[in-house]
Amino acid sequence: MNSIGLYLHIPYCLHKCGYCDFNSHNINEAEMESYVRALLNEMEQGAKEARDRRVDTIFFGGGTPTTLPFADLARILEACHQHFQVDPQAEITCEANPATIPQTDLTQLREAGFNRLSIGVQSFDPEELKRLERVHSVDEVYLTVERARQAGFDNLSLDLMFALPGQTVERWRDNLQKAIDLEPDHISAYNLTIEPDTVFYKQQSQGQLKMPPDDFQRELFEITIDTLTGAGYEHYEISNYAKPGKQSRHNLNYWVDGEYIGLGAGASSFFNGDRTKNTNLPARYITQINKSKAAVESRETPDRRQRMGEAVMLGLRLSQGLNLTTFEKQFGISFHEAFGETVERLEKMELLETSNGQIYLTREGLFLADSVIIEFIPEPEKAT
Repeated sequence: MNSIGLYLHIPYCLHKCGYCDFNSHNINEAEMESYVRALLNEMEQGAKEARDRRVDTIFFGGGTPTTLPFADLARILEACHQHFQVDPQAEITCEANPATIPQTDLTQLREAGFNRLSIGVQSFDPEELKRLERVHSVDEVYLTVERARQAGFDNLSLDLMFALPGQTVERWRDNLQKAIDLEPDHISAYNLTIEPDTVFYKQQSQGQLKMPPDDFQRELFEITIDTLTGAGYEHYEISNYAKPGKQSRHNLNYWVDGEYIGLGAGASSFFNGDRTKNTNLPARYITQINKSKAAVESRETPDRRQRMGEAVMLGLRLSQGLNLTTFEKQFGISFHEAFGETVERLEKMELLETSNGQIYLTREGLFLADSVIIEFIPEPEKAT
């Protein structure tokens, strides 16, 4: 039985940070109960299409899932078990903002069946947290980690962000060391990027925000790799590091081009060859689910060439790279027949390397990953 991932989107946040381009909205307590009911209705419908598939990862993302009462999160997870064939050993993750963890501990989440917590730290520096418009304090980070361990979570992930405006090497090294000292099982370390339609984008356009130069951003990336691997974390994906056996199974399913069902406002799915995306606005999502039990706003069936490009794009994000045998079995064509000229050119530039049936980014390629990966994506057809 081919397994799938299950993603549930909780779109509410205490505050939308200036860099955030995710589908997140300010808390609306009058709407949240209706949203939960709509999510459960969509789940019931979506489960009918996946009745013969095993779910081996479940991920509650956002937004900030922990803006919902913990009892609601438990209720949603219980419904997942009712409607889907959830593997008894499934990885079940909940994202959490330290500012949204109540004064009680996290035992209720752990007892409900969540076994992995992903904590949005971003920085251990108060000035950087303020610059990022985060609503939690450094003390709340430590308290959340302590409570999570006390509750029995033995799989904790911390999110960090580097290349912030005004950030120094010393500050970033200090952030990394403070994260390591907490002994998380997984660390995601992202290079801040300025996305369109964000507050930071507007500030940058008006000259109010200046990003560090590219060579400095690269220096911080190199420091990240060397520091975390030196502390025993495997650099298994461009921005992700894990202790042995603690890689994010849910995200790995994306990167190996696996199938998944997304539920909730703005959630995306890839299932039975189709890519779908739900409408973003929670109120509209609720209305559409109540009316027709579906809120899909776009649907695409990628052709074979698109699928091959996507498989390469995702696979090259992994340090181990793309397995050529798997690719050839999936698409019925030799990888080098499909992309030989591109690969040869990128290998000459020392950005790609092929070894033991895998093709992967070199260290130099890692720093230019976006430019390398785009070489495998077909250009959109021009409208006639």
